[in-house]
Amino acid sequence: MQVFTAEFGDYHRTRLTHTMEVVGVARTFGRALQLNEDLIEAAALLHDIGHSPFGHAGEAILHQLLHDNGGFDHNVQALRIVEKLERRYTGYPGLNLSKEILEGQTYKTAKTTVPLLEIQAVDIADSIAYDTHDVDDALELKLLTTEQLMRTSLWKRSAKRVRGQWTNLNDAEFRRAVIHDLIETQVSDVLQATTQRLEERRQTADSRRQQIIAPSTEIAELKREMEQFLTENVYRHPNVMVYRRRVADWIETVFDYYASQPERLPERYSAVIQQEGTNRAAADYVADQTDRSIRSELLRLNPRRVG
Repeated sequence: MQVFTAEFGDYHRTRLTHTMEVVGVARTFGRALQLNEDLIEAAALLHDIGHSPFGHAGEAILHQLLHDNGGFDHNVQALRIVEKLERRYTGYPGLNLSKEILEGQTYKTAKTTVPLLEIQAVDIADSIAYDTHDVDDALELKLLTTEQLMRTSLWKRSAKRVRGQWTNLNDAEFRRAVIHDLIETQVSDVLQATTQRLEERRQTADSRRQQIIAPSTEIAELKREMEQFLTENVYRHPNVMVYRRRVADWIETVFDYYASQPERLPERYSAVIQQEGTNRAAADYVADQTDRSIRSELLRLNPRRVG
């Protein structure tokens, strides 16, 4: 899941569709700024691969369960997957990714250095995608109304432009038009602000790595307002919170089962058990599942817990 599961209906983003949207927006930046589009696509495909079942709800409970074992973070887990857990080549672990791709994911775990421009493009594309499409999903699932969104400046601006251009849209057409305008507004702003920063660098002959691909100060502030609104009205919506508590219980049940009986884990986790212990191995196994497979595991282990 991205934010919502099948319990909420059929129309909403999954982690995969979100990732493909990030790829699309990030490649737009790459094409316009003449960056390495292959690197951008690879980094975008990797950026959320470490997420556990049930999105951030799953991440939060795994972090709690691994409190004494270093915790759990989906960005760190992505590196574990591509450097250690996946076995696609004879003789060594991981996916044999390039230094640049790994550097981009490492930046997401530590943020101690300024990333390559291609990674900056992926980072802002991620922000644009989830800000916009979480709004779209919440409207479709009736967790939000357009009247509520008029309290946010970014939505209000786009809604005004759409109303000024089209006078006879029905509710669904209006929503789609505003969503498109939100994306276009943010992408255009990032490109304009970035072009200006690049010109300033050219004039000063500054070759240092700097944060260049980013929105203008004005749009950055409006995005922060929108994200705060989403936190309060979508991510903490009572219906979402009830489900978060339920799936946390599911994940804890499956985790406890394998942490206490590690011999039941697939053989490929044996090295993790030996090197890092049963809790980490159980967490790796759980994090590797989908929402559906966790439900299936729980039905097998304790049918009464699924409801």
